[in-house]
Amino acid sequence: MITRRSGVAVVVAMVSMGVAACGGDEGGSGGSTGSQEKAYSEALAVALAAESDFPFDEKETLCIAERVVDVMGVQMFVDAGVSAEDVTAAADFDFPELTDEQTAGLAEIFVDGDCVDMGALMADMMMEQSDGALTEDQAACIGDGMAKSDAFNDAFAAGIAGQEDAESGAAVESEILELILECEIPLDALG
Repeated sequence: MITRRSGVAVVVAMVSMGVAACGGDEGGSGGSTGSQEKAYSEALAVALAAESDFPFDEKETLCIAERVVDVMGVQMFVDAGVSAEDVTAAADFDFPELTDEQTAGLAEIFVDGDCVDMGALMADMMMEQSDGALTEDQAACIGDGMAKSDAFNDAFAAGIAGQEDAESGAAVESEILELILECEIPLDALG
C-alpha cells in the first residue's frame, strides 16, 4: 500500500541528495525567466510522480515542485549544466549543500498548508499504523496537533538538513504524549 508518509520521504530524499535541487541562490530564480521556472517545476513534478511510492495527487505534486524550484532557484541547475529533461530523468546531480534558509523553505512547503495538509497526512499515517485502534477523530486530533507543533516543524526541517538530534526528537515525543492525553487516546490503542 502506498502511504502519504513515503511521499514526503521521497521529496526529502530527492532534495537532500540533490535530485530535486540543492545550493544556488536562495529563494527565487537567480535571474531565470518564468519559462525556465515553469520548465524545471514541471520536470520535477514528472520526476516526483514517477516515483512508485509518491502518493500526492497531480495538483499537490505540481505545487510541491513549483515551491522547491522557487526555494532553490533555477540558476543552480543552469550553473551545473542540468536541463529540465535531466531533472525529468531524475538523474543524480552534484549540487552544493543546502543553506539554512533553503532547508527552512523546503520544510515550509510541507507545513504551511499551501501544498499539503500535514495534519491530514499525519492522521492518515496514524490510522494506517494503528490498524483501526484509533478513531478518525483521534487520528485527526493528533495529526492536526503535530502539524501545528513548532517542535515537530523544527524536527522536520532538521531532518531535511540531515541534522536530526536527540533533543528535537525528545521534544517531538513530548508533544506526542501531550496530544495523546489531549485527544483522549487510550494507551491500549497505541499497541
